[in-house]
Amino acid sequence: MDKNTTTGLILIGAVVMAFMFLNQPDEQPIANQANENTPQQTSLDNKKNVLESENLENTTSITEIDSADNVIYKKLIEQKQREELIENYGIFYNSVNGDEKEYSLENSKIKVSFTSKGARITNAEMVELDESGSYKYRTYNSFVNDENKPLSLFEKESSQMSLTIVDAEKVIPVETKDLFFNLVTQNDSVLVFRANAGSIDKYLEFSYHLSKNKYDVDFNIDYHNIENDIKSDVDLKWSMNGLSTEKLAEDERMICTIMYRYFGTTRDWLSETSDNEEDLESNINWIAFKHKFFSSILLSENEDGLGKSKIVHRNLEDDKYTDSYASKSSIPSRGNVAFKFLFIPNDYDLLETYDSEIEGLINLGGSVFAWVNRYLIDPVFKFLLSSGFNLGLVILLLTIIVKIVIMPLTYKNYMSTAKTKVIKPEMSKITAKYEGKTDRNTAMKKQQETMALYKQTGVNPMAGCIPMIIQMPILIAVFRYFPASLSLRHKGFLWAEDLSSFDSIFDFGFTIPLYGDHISLFALLMAGSTLIYTMTNSSQMAPTQPGMPNMKVIMYMMPIMFIFIFNKYSSGLSYYYFCGNIMNIGIMWGIKKYLIDEDKIREKIESNKKKIKKKSRFQQRLEDVAKQQQKKRR
Repeated sequence: MDKNTTTGLILIGAVVMAFMFLNQPDEQPIANQANENTPQQTSLDNKKNVLESENLENTTSITEIDSADNVIYKKLIEQKQREELIENYGIFYNSVNGDEKEYSLENSKIKVSFTSKGARITNAEMVELDESGSYKYRTYNSFVNDENKPLSLFEKESSQMSLTIVDAEKVIPVETKDLFFNLVTQNDSVLVFRANAGSIDKYLEFSYHLSKNKYDVDFNIDYHNIENDIKSDVDLKWSMNGLSTEKLAEDERMICTIMYRYFGTTRDWLSETSDNEEDLESNINWIAFKHKFFSSILLSENEDGLGKSKIVHRNLEDDKYTDSYASKSSIPSRGNVAFKFLFIPNDYDLLETYDSEIEGLINLGGSVFAWVNRYLIDPVFKFLLSSGFNLGLVILLLTIIVKIVIMPLTYKNYMSTAKTKVIKPEMSKITAKYEGKTDRNTAMKKQQETMALYKQTGVNPMAGCIPMIIQMPILIAVFRYFPASLSLRHKGFLWAEDLSSFDSIFDFGFTIPLYGDHISLFALLMAGSTLIYTMTNSSQMAPTQPGMPNMKVIMYMMPIMFIFIFNKYSSGLSYYYFCGNIMNIGIMWGIKKYLIDEDKIREKIESNKKKIKKKSRFQQRLEDVAKQQQKKRR
């Protein structure tokens, strides 16, 4: 390479280096190179932003379109739901949805709870106070545990009250228990609920009114401007499971049942001890769900109020409940319809204040037994109770008074027994004479000789039976009275903490069939005293005739049966019978020792044999019958 070429290359290299030096970037831009974009990148970002802006505008337009569709869609859904509600609930479709709220009415006697769903009664509590300021009526468990809680007759979960209404244009019935009512009036004594029926001036109204110091709640139904929108068939359904409030639910079930009364007739009832149902005709005055010591009653004072009905009674096996009660009654579907609900103690005097024979709820027995209880046992018992005596002493005094009243009959009964005992040897001779002979002629001859002996001695075989027959109504009446007496409830005596229920001195921890899971001392004392009375009295019983049941065996079996029967019964009843047996033993001893002289009776019988006596009508009839039978055989 020559010198000129070398010099040219050097100059060109210098120029290139100078150009690069002059055109290099500043230090700050280099340091921030990572945070700055090239012009090309900036151009791309600008284009992206433009596209994103255009997409956003497009998206907004789409959202607006979708939102309009959603509104239409929601309206269509709402319209469909509304049509379904109208199809299922007719004019009450606006009352299907709502919030359930609880309300109550309370006075000095009862507290009644309500729910806005169905506008129905959900609970009834007995809130009356006693002299100490505690609740007068409590459950047995609250009583023994000294808990001051009011007694409830039923609860929301196991009770129901509803009207079944059919829309005029629909077939499916509407149950008011499924509707939400609005509360429109509320004060200390009144609650008024309304269920919307399509417009402001159309509604179904339930109003409840609780008066001062009363056990009854007025219940009024107003079909306000909807008479033409519903069919005439309206049913009132009412049901509940009665809560067990006493010591033993099984014992309560012996009295719990459904009772009812037609206008102008006496009350009737379903069986207490078995499941049953019955169809009732129209014009029903009241239907009562009877608990042991209280009752829940639906009352109509208008003969057209409760029409054809069906009542159903079931015994439950749950210790929490006693029985299941249900009624379904046709009611008017026009205008205002008035009823009453009564939640009331089964106190005869209290129930008698109502003009509908509601006192018939207390089953005092049949006509004769009820008369004895109403006009003898009850007045004397309540008079003694008002004196302030202990209930055990009251029952003892009642027993003494009853024994004094029937003393003349008792004396005649023992006198007849003594006469029968005196002629017993002669009766035995007649029996021995025809022993082993069973033909009809022999039996007839034996009967004739027996009647001849009665005639000669002046002994009337019916004299001892008649006083016993007269005394039986009192014994049976008391059997009905004590278990149903509210006055015995939660009243104790000696070891019995509650005379309305059984007493227990020992609990087994298991159940013996037909007997129970405990030992009732009063039942044992009653059975034992009955056995002693039977033993002391059996020696005077007439000999058993051939072919007849052995009365002595039957009499000895009775005390054993009493042990099983009365072990679960009211201890007050067992105590009454025990007192009666002790008095009977004492009376019999006194009459035998001081009033009846068998020697004198024997002398009188011997003198009667010598007298010619006119046949009594009874004897004449027996002889006439015997003669007619002999003629037929010939």
